[in-house]
Amino acid sequence: MSDKNGNLIDKLGRKINSRGYLIDDFGNVIDKDSRQIFEKKHLMNEEIPKILPFTKFNIKNTLGDFEMDPLGNPILDRDANGNLIDR
Repeated sequence: MSDKNGNLIDKLGRKINSRGYLIDDFGNVIDKDSRQIFEKKHLMNEEIPKILPFTKFNIKNTLGDFEMDPLGNPILDRDANGNLIDR
C-alpha cells in the first residue's frame, strides 16, 4: 500500500521500503520500536546486509554414519536424552 505521498506503508501505516523493512524518514531500517538497525548507506538495493556468507551446500556435511538393516534402511538409535546417535 502507499500513503498520500506515494510512500510504501504496511498494514499499520508505518513506512516500509521496497523489500518490506520498516524505515525511518531517512531510509534507515528500524525495528518496531523505531530503533535504528541498519543505516541506509549499508543497504544494497534496499536489502539489509547478509550476516552469514552463502556457501555451496555439501550433502556430506549433513550425513551421519548409521548401521543399516538388510533392506538398506538406517537403524536409528537414540541416546538417553532421545537424540539420534550414529557410529
